[in-house]
Amino acid sequence: MRAYHPERHNQQGFTLIEIAVVLVIVGLLAGGGVSLMRVLTERKARNEALSYLKDTQFALIGYAERTGRLPWADNDGDGTENSGVNNGTLSYYTLQVAPRDTYKRVLRYALNSNLGTSRSISCSALRAGLTGAPLVVDADGATAPFPVAAIIVSAGPMDSDRDGNVFDRLAAGTHQGDNTDGQPNYLKHPPVVGFDDLVIYIGANELYTYLCEYSSLAVNNNSASAVYVYETVQSTDLGSVPAGGSRSFNVLSSSSVELRSGPGGSGSIVSTTPPTPIALAGRGVTITLP
Repeated sequence: MRAYHPERHNQQGFTLIEIAVVLVIVGLLAGGGVSLMRVLTERKARNEALSYLKDTQFALIGYAERTGRLPWADNDGDGTENSGVNNGTLSYYTLQVAPRDTYKRVLRYALNSNLGTSRSISCSALRAGLTGAPLVVDADGATAPFPVAAIIVSAGPMDSDRDGNVFDRLAAGTHQGDNTDGQPNYLKHPPVVGFDDLVIYIGANELYTYLCEYSSLAVNNNSASAVYVYETVQSTDLGSVPAGGSRSFNVLSSSSVELRSGPGGSGSIVSTTPPTPIALAGRGVTITLP
């Protein structure tokens, strides 16, 4: 007689309903995993694009510190600045940075046209207060556009507003702007329907801190004639010092000055201690006429 084994008797397989439920659960988990992976991938790409923007911002500031000006934009696609072009694409070759962002696109770049020539002209413009393009509206602040020293724009992952240009325009809501050309202003805004650009700008005060350092120039004129303090880079008089008088000037460091007997660089260089022309550096210098 065959032995009876109760443990075998209790063994049962899965029903079709149970298998179907398991397959549905596995499908839902797999679908959620794909969706989560897509979100994480998009977030990673956006963070990498922001990191590239910040690296480029630092490169622009470093270039300005070294040369006394911001590089011009590129308008022919070779990555080299084109003199006088203040709105185009990033001159990445001039800056020696990576040519494209995470999305394989060159950044849009614009600068204030007063900041592309020399340190003295740049600092004069920054001290006076910037006006004109590029203007930007920042969604973290007021709705009114304001001038900045420079702006760089990544087009993000797609042509979000579907106008045929990867840089987007937002024409609705409280904060509006057009990153295709910056007219009437650029826009820094979180991602919304129709807009996914990433933007970083350099403010006037921020650039001034890095670019402009002033030295004190004191002139003691013990002679019997007036003298003129002539700045050779800008080819202009900083002012005059009357006979027997003294005067102090705030002069941009690295400027070269001469003390002359006539205005506007005319006449002759007068005898002083120390002699001029002299390049200013550090805290300043005192020049004395015997």
